[in-house]
Amino acid sequence: MDFSFDHVHLICRDVKGMAEFFERVFGGERILDDPDFHGAPNIVVRVGAAKVFCRGVRPNEKPGPSCGGSVMGLDHFSFTVEDTREAAEFVRARGARFIREPGPSGLGGRWTAYIQAPEEVRIELSQRTI
Repeated sequence: MDFSFDHVHLICRDVKGMAEFFERVFGGERILDDPDFHGAPNIVVRVGAAKVFCRGVRPNEKPGPSCGGSVMGLDHFSFTVEDTREAAEFVRARGARFIREPGPSGLGGRWTAYIQAPEEVRIELSQRTI
């Protein structure tokens, strides 16, 4: 099973400012700028081989450090996998607890799944198509 780093997803109050920070400080390249991705702006910046997703707060979303939904700041990190369903079974067999089972996410047609790690860390398995 091959796992590799895919992206960091930040929920932030100032999406543009956050994206510009990664562009300015790390020489990142803006590869996606969607003003309304499921109700919030989303800017993706490529930094080297990694991507940083900068997303705004969605209507009625109240991110916090230990809420049931999204969190402010670092929301999750992701591993790229060949096949999300196969990878999910691989980690499930080793005791992984899923927050969201594998399924299509809508962004670029990819399939994703989310795992709950210790200390409220979220890990995404991402079958990248973009």
